[in-house]
Amino acid sequence: MTQPASTADLDELVDTTAATRSTEQPYGDHAQILSQADDQSPLLDVPVAVCCPNCGEAVTLHERGLPGDVPYFDSACTQCDVDVRTWCAVGIDAAYHQIVEPAALTTMVQQFWDDWLWSGITNSKGEPRTDEYTERFATKSTAFGWNWEVTCPLCRRTRTALERDSALVGGNLDYHHWSHNPDQGVCLCRECHNIIGFDTYDTELEERAESWGFDSRHDLQVIRLALRDAAVTGRPVGIRSTTALVDRYNLLHSPESVRQLLESIGNNESLRELFLDKRLVAGIDANC
Repeated sequence: MTQPASTADLDELVDTTAATRSTEQPYGDHAQILSQADDQSPLLDVPVAVCCPNCGEAVTLHERGLPGDVPYFDSACTQCDVDVRTWCAVGIDAAYHQIVEPAALTTMVQQFWDDWLWSGITNSKGEPRTDEYTERFATKSTAFGWNWEVTCPLCRRTRTALERDSALVGGNLDYHHWSHNPDQGVCLCRECHNIIGFDTYDTELEERAESWGFDSRHDLQVIRLALRDAAVTGRPVGIRSTTALVDRYNLLHSPESVRQLLESIGNNESLRELFLDKRLVAGIDANC
């Protein structure tokens, strides 16, 4: 069971202002991770340099543009002496290659890894491959000499920190379903997974949602997630764009519906108190 905390301790997490969303595409349509390429890619009809995300050097050139879907790519960067795969190779409009900064490509790939892992990686049969790619990305990060590690998107603790903090929590991320049909969710550490669900069973959470006037347990989980995100980032809920929350946590809710949920607790003190407890900040001190 969660332990209640005073409203004064956590009240500052609730606010109603807005923020600007940061971009994850430093070169817009002129650069794309090969794994993201499809028959709608803007790089189909222009010469494309496929580049190493570490040094920025071109490892190959497609003079007639990318061939649409790129199911397999395995070329070595001779400068870094590292094999480059579809999930770390960056296709760049060749006309822009000379102005590209390697550090921007590194950040772009690392963000793609985070987003892909957090949304849950599966094969064509829907079987999970998150653990497999966690190892692949970690190995490639080491090969490039990057200081990147798998993290929980909510508490921001690295896999190493999670393993250190608690044998029970462990370092793996668990897939939290927002929906089974369609399959949509986010990978969180076990502790965050439990916290957004009030450390209780789904059936109990559904009953609680109904008694509190919400549509489903997912409404409660989204509110808890937003509050914990605010506690981790140090920004009140309203400062965090609801669009950013939807994108980061792969929510099924729309930005507008998330905004309405947060307003419901922002405008109702007694309701807000039901969501605030000490568990919201569990493990956060270890990440600071």
